[in-house]
Amino acid sequence: MSSQDSQERLEAPYIVALSTSQRQALMELRSWCVKNDVCWRTQNGINVNDDVALLRYLKARNWQVAAAAKQYSTTVSWRRKIGLDDLYENAGIDQFEAVSRLMPQWTGRRTREGVPLFVYSVAKTRPEDLLTTSKADPSLSSVFLPAEYSIRFVQPVCAALHPQGSMPVLAHIIDLNGVGVRHFWSLRSHLQKAASMATNHYPESVDRIFIVGAPSFFPTIWGYITKWFDAAITSKISVLSAEKAREVLTQHVNPCDLPQSFGGDLDWEYGMAPSFDSDVQTLLQSTGGDWIDGPVVLDMAPEGDSVTRAGSVLAVGIEKENRPRRILIANLSIPSN
Repeated sequence: MSSQDSQERLEAPYIVALSTSQRQALMELRSWCVKNDVCWRTQNGINVNDDVALLRYLKARNWQVAAAAKQYSTTVSWRRKIGLDDLYENAGIDQFEAVSRLMPQWTGRRTREGVPLFVYSVAKTRPEDLLTTSKADPSLSSVFLPAEYSIRFVQPVCAALHPQGSMPVLAHIIDLNGVGVRHFWSLRSHLQKAASMATNHYPESVDRIFIVGAPSFFPTIWGYITKWFDAAITSKISVLSAEKAREVLTQHVNPCDLPQSFGGDLDWEYGMAPSFDSDVQTLLQSTGGDWIDGPVVLDMAPEGDSVTRAGSVLAVGIEKENRPRRILIANLSIPSN
């Protein structure tokens, strides 16, 4: 890579805002990846290490290049071992939807800062569904599909609508209403795996986590949370009382983008398809009807010196009767950072 190419890549707002030492750390990690043939994925025959991914690991490791390189390399090796890119793009659509019902789901809306808003209703995660998933996929590699949906579709879409924003992250509302001791205990292993996944392989992906509907035994739950998540994540968790939930949530989310169950005006519930706001609809050339099921990717052309970047939104996966799906949903022209 030429020095000019390297300079062109230092244009994103979250990179421009880096200190001199942080920028140097990013350059060193890039070079380390090239030297050691470590790449996040291969796109059109080209090894790709996205700056966003590199920055997440640097930030998680306090900008220590060696420590970040070790964790990043471990994740890359893990992704290759389970074939995560292929697993995502060739996931059975029904399987993908079944697993997505066990994880946080995108509302289709964003916070006031442009961060995608996810909701996870713990009471609607049924132990029998977890058992069905584990029987169909003993390695449980499919549980990572919703996380891939976030980084390969949701985050890039929202970043395109907010190009001057910070590094792409997610906001979560965790709904504990209706969760009893027995139910929580039956989900304990599942929740622990999700926490481990976030900490080890998707670091620095969380903006805020709001917990609502905390039951009387929440101190027990909190004890597990502090064991499962690192301090960087637990510091971003806010536990909201019933009296304060709407007031606090609407400070961060416009009422029109907040589901009604949390005091907002949005007619959306956990388990429904994303309800895109008007900006997302325009970007995706959507008519506002039901969104397509299954895995979706936003593929962007390499950055250059143009004022815009081309991109395409593709529906991928495997349909019934084992038919591969690769449907162009929209061609995008996005302002360059």
